[in-house]
Amino acid sequence: MAYLAFRSATDANKKTQQTAILQAERQAELERSKVDAEAFLRAKTIYEDALSQMEKQLSRVQNQASQLSTDLISEQSTATAMRDQIGQLQAQIRALERTVVALRAQLIAAGMAPVPPSEATGPYLRRRLLGES
Repeated sequence: MAYLAFRSATDANKKTQQTAILQAERQAELERSKVDAEAFLRAKTIYEDALSQMEKQLSRVQNQASQLSTDLISEQSTATAMRDQIGQLQAQIRALERTVVALRAQLIAAGMAPVPPSEATGPYLRRRLLGES
């Protein structure tokens, strides 16, 4: 009977020890889970903050691109208008040069000496009068 009591006590001690080990393992697993959960939350917060900053930066870049596009359209429109104006001014210059040539020819035909070309009349007129065109 003493043997059975000893055996029963030994089994009870083993069970108690196994239960204590299982509880310690569960507690350790619970602690690891808590640490993992906290690490996950920190990582999630960092990720969400980074994502938010990237979205803000993307929005700023899109706004800048939109503004640049608007500016480009405006500059292209201005450049086209200036090219048109340059074309008109060049046509006026050619017409005025023809008028000056015709007036000089009339003066020469009338026996009068025209005023010699000057720098103010520009290189175009001087070349045409000298027959360099």
